[in-house]
Amino acid sequence: MIYLLLGFCIYAFIDEVEAEEEDSGDDGDEDEDEDEDDDDDEGDVTININIECVSGDMMLEEKTRGLVRVSELSKGNYIQGITGAERKRAWCKVEAVFPAAGGKNKKTYDGFTKEHMVVDMGESKPVRVHPYGEKGEVNTGPVYTLATDCDASVNSVGQAFSPISTAFCPHELSWSEYITLMSAIRRVTNRTGYFWFDTSAYHDNDTAMVPHWFDQLHQICHNLLLCSRLDECQGFENVVNEFVHDHVNSKYAEIIVREFPNMGGDVSKQQAGTISEVVRPQESSHILLFSIFGSAMVVLLIIAVAVIAYRVRMNKTKKELPFKSDPNHSTVEA
Repeated sequence: MIYLLLGFCIYAFIDEVEAEEEDSGDDGDEDEDEDEDDDDDEGDVTININIECVSGDMMLEEKTRGLVRVSELSKGNYIQGITGAERKRAWCKVEAVFPAAGGKNKKTYDGFTKEHMVVDMGESKPVRVHPYGEKGEVNTGPVYTLATDCDASVNSVGQAFSPISTAFCPHELSWSEYITLMSAIRRVTNRTGYFWFDTSAYHDNDTAMVPHWFDQLHQICHNLLLCSRLDECQGFENVVNEFVHDHVNSKYAEIIVREFPNMGGDVSKQQAGTISEVVRPQESSHILLFSIFGSAMVVLLIIAVAVIAYRVRMNKTKKELPFKSDPNHSTVEA
């Protein structure tokens, strides 16, 4: 959600792939080479888009085992992280940890691929979530996606990092924007499961309006922010509906449709069963509920007051009425 929330640790290293192909390619017929490159690009895009994440050798503190590598984590483990507007430290449950498809090695900087989003924890300036960049110690090795039930994880040297990269949101985010985004994503994944973080759950579709699934991620991020922060949700509802039906593998699409049977519907009607129902600002849903409840209570109160006032008036009227004898009634004395 996906989230889409999706492709959280993703980046298409197209330039790098092309460079590798050029270096390893044999000299020969140009047309033949072009055909081979086209075929390789198709296959490589599917394999390489899911590896903009963190190094499998990055060290983190696990609650019961102490320092461990990312590659040694499993779903259900607890690691250090931060959560909430105050960025409080917490033990965070690992919800998703996936190795890059094919186990292909990638270059990392202090354990992060260059486009992976990290949290700037500086106290003297606004907290920002931004790409790590090309700095620090350079290594090459397997990389992993890693997501927890907190807003961000923290490694052994104190660097906080997110489960997303610029493949999903192409620009840096304020901490307020980021935690709103992650909260909305978790509300969806809590309903459907965390398969959104597994890029093997998606496929390209030549007949779709956007044939390559990763090309739609920026649009999803943009509309997710509009929905979760500003309650402008119809665009998000439409793009996610399109994405799920065009690019999510059927066994996962069935889960999503079952959880959100009215996905793609008119969100202006507060339609139950839309995916926007759980993504939009939760206070707006609470306000609507309280408004309905409050209106009902006001109506009941007005009725109660009217009934009480009527009874008081009737009782007062009875007391004020003088006794009147019946002129047609005579008393017979014995």
